[in-house]
Amino acid sequence: MRQLLLCDATQPAKVSKICQRTGLGVEIQAFSNPDYPVRNPDGVADHMSKYRSILPRALHGPFGDLSPGSCDRLIRQVTKERFEFAYDYAQRLGAKQIVLHHGYVPGTNTYRGWLRRSREFWADFLEEKDPQIVFCVENLLESDPELIGEVVRAVNHPNLKICLDIGHAFCHSKIPIEGWIEELGELIGYVHLHDNHGDQDDHLSLGKGLIPLDQVCYTLERCAPQATWALEVGPESLEDSLFWLETHGYLSGGGV
Repeated sequence: MRQLLLCDATQPAKVSKICQRTGLGVEIQAFSNPDYPVRNPDGVADHMSKYRSILPRALHGPFGDLSPGSCDRLIRQVTKERFEFAYDYAQRLGAKQIVLHHGYVPGTNTYRGWLRRSREFWADFLEEKDPQIVFCVENLLESDPELIGEVVRAVNHPNLKICLDIGHAFCHSKIPIEGWIEELGELIGYVHLHDNHGDQDDHLSLGKGLIPLDQVCYTLERCAPQATWALEVGPESLEDSLFWLETHGYLSGGGV
């Protein structure tokens, strides 16, 4: 069975129980807010008390207003500091995958400028990092998979992969999600699974929106067979989504 994680939506008390019952891993999301450990100085200890027996673990890093390919060096500097923050807390929490946003907003940077600056940013950032930790850059507003794929190919580092968020691709791109998967292939190391109706990023239970999930999951298995899947729905929707995966043949050896 592929690795399947449950995103905890900063609700470890609820999601840790589902992880324990199903034997699945977790994506820890509280530390996507850099203020979380300031307001919660016992946050790491609290998470570890709930997730100590739960493996594998991933961590979603900060993403608000961050831009690794920005034409402003101060913005790139702040972005690097926030990504280092994510790396620090991933190490503390024993997370082996870190999700960080690509940060590209269409129309705000030239393609070649963004590619050049991103390549330099990631090459510098990845120096001397733990080789057991994989960084996965996530699409958000991109209208096609070309630039994010070119960035990861240009960096050409075994610890830099793509996190394909299928809900974001469905909302913001006219290219079918299967086209994204076929274009990016094994560059995809991580997948956020959820559903929506194409107008906004609702994070609905699987099967509750319009995403052609069966075709998407089949194409993922064919083109990115090593990718980790993470259910990025609210805790109240996790069991329904696990049931969808199970009844469609994408979940075995675990579940509700």
